[in-house]
Amino acid sequence: MAEEMAEEILYGQGIATVVEPSMPMVDAIVEDVRYKGQLLARETKLSSGVLATVSMGFAIGFVLAIVMMLGPFAFIGGL
Repeated sequence: MAEEMAEEILYGQGIATVVEPSMPMVDAIVEDVRYKGQLLARETKLSSGVLATVSMGFAIGFVLAIVMMLGPFAFIGGL
């Protein structure tokens, strides 16, 4: 029985060949992933910078808006 199986499955026939992968396609995918990663990192840095300064920016803008609205009255003498 074992001898019959050995005859049916032949091992060691020929020389194994190595198929060279398509490197330009792999390189394009790697560059695409790297580009998207850089975009994500830049967007994250920008978002964290904006969120860190939003309260200070709002306060400065609010004060400037009040000064611009009430400033002319102070010069005219209405207040």
